[in-house]
Amino acid sequence: MNILFSSDENYARHMGVAMVSILQHNGDVEKIHFFVINNRILPSTIEKLESLIQGYKNADLFFIPFESYEKRLCLNLAWPISLSSYARLFVGEMLPDEVEKVLYLDCDVVVCSSIDSLWKTNLNGKCLGAIQDMVPSKTKASVGLLPEDPYFNAGVLLIDLLQWRQQGIGVSCMEFIADRDGCVTHHDQGVLNGVLKGQWERLPLKYNVMTIHYMMKASKRQSFYQDSSVFYTEDEIIDAKNNPVILHYTPSFTTHPWEQNCRHPLRRIYSNILDMTPWKNAPLEKEKNPWYVKILNYYYRFISLF
Repeated sequence: MNILFSSDENYARHMGVAMVSILQHNGDVEKIHFFVINNRILPSTIEKLESLIQGYKNADLFFIPFESYEKRLCLNLAWPISLSSYARLFVGEMLPDEVEKVLYLDCDVVVCSSIDSLWKTNLNGKCLGAIQDMVPSKTKASVGLLPEDPYFNAGVLLIDLLQWRQQGIGVSCMEFIADRDGCVTHHDQGVLNGVLKGQWERLPLKYNVMTIHYMMKASKRQSFYQDSSVFYTEDEIIDAKNNPVILHYTPSFTTHPWEQNCRHPLRRIYSNILDMTPWKNAPLEKEKNPWYVKILNYYYRFISLF
């Protein structure tokens, strides 16, 4: 099983939590190869990550420097962000040719059970499998999608690297960015949605259960986002919330579980796994949201109750 992360120093600790969550629930996998795209992670942190997996006989860890790839990104960003997530666009050439399939995960996830069924999912000839997200039509239009087109979240991606390489997806992504003068809505996630334009396999929601599903009722989500695509059924959403395979701590109307004021009902899963890492007992960070976002978060949490 090949697992890919991309991280800078700020998210390396959370990536460590994600790694331990995978190892804790997938002991029957013969070998788990962790590949980490390294965007200037400190040497001391790398040592912690290496020590973290030493207690697991079925795991190894490889670091891939990001600097040379970063220079090839011609971006025109409206605000400063970490470029680590853009690194996944180079996945076809970053990983060895003998790696024919990889599961990409964002650093802000925890795995709650075996991911063997996800790993063995048939993509039906598509180069990528992902979980559908809910976004406004304006967001879709910005990357060339119609209002009824599905849009996926790029936090969990099962990638067939043979298809990815054969179709030249990496090159198409760079061309897509260049055609928009280096500024794409939702960054690399928007790029992938625009390049693939629905040519991806929809995976069950349980493999990427985002915070929004816990913070807002389905009817409120629909009216809030005004998304006209066919989404998961209410039964599928309820089952995913009750039996998540992968939790994705997206900051939807709350904070991350490592920050103060987090109201995610399953935030303790993160802290429990954190205690198994070298960052045990790390204090909660201050909430980074500006005041107006805090007000909006409170407002939408309040109205969602009704």
